[in-house]
Amino acid sequence: MAKQGYEAYSESQSDVSKTGGQEYNSPHNSGHTSGSPDFDRDEVVKTAEKHGSGDSSLFETALSFLSDNKSKHGEAVDEEDATKAHKKAYEDGSASNLSASSMGSAAALQALKKFTSGSSGSSGSSSGSSQTQLISLAMAEASKLFDKSGGAASGNKQDAVNGAAMTVMKLFVQSKMGGTTTGGSDSGGLGQLFSLAQKFAK
Repeated sequence: MAKQGYEAYSESQSDVSKTGGQEYNSPHNSGHTSGSPDFDRDEVVKTAEKHGSGDSSLFETALSFLSDNKSKHGEAVDEEDATKAHKKAYEDGSASNLSASSMGSAAALQALKKFTSGSSGSSGSSSGSSQTQLISLAMAEASKLFDKSGGAASGNKQDAVNGAAMTVMKLFVQSKMGGTTTGGSDSGGLGQLFSLAQKFAK
């Protein structure tokens, strides 16, 4: 009798560990292989839609673009190009002369600067990780910049939003490589992002 009870108990325990295992293997938690940060996809789309000018499909497509191009996440951002694009867009007011993807890079830098200076306007809704916040703000910034400029020299609004998302993802991977991310905390990576932002701001 006791044996049966024990077997029933051990079976119920194995069920618990099974469901736990499935949770950890869910799509939300996969994708660590390339060193890319994970973020809450729904939260990203919602935040980007709130701050940007475009419907959710624009931002969902950009996230799918990121998933489809994981091999590019590890590529370095061309800092010189990105800084020049940012200067054209935000200092010279000539973003319409940029290609859509360069416009995206410029928007990503602008979002990074706002984020690290604490003026992103989203501090009130501090839900979600810093990665989620920043990628949302970059895509939102790209959508607004594209509309404000009346378009880009080449490419469409989707290309601009894709470019912003990819630039932020590359920056994350770059900063993670340089930062200590022990204990699952992203503070090391964030510290690196702050220094990257300062470098771009020069």
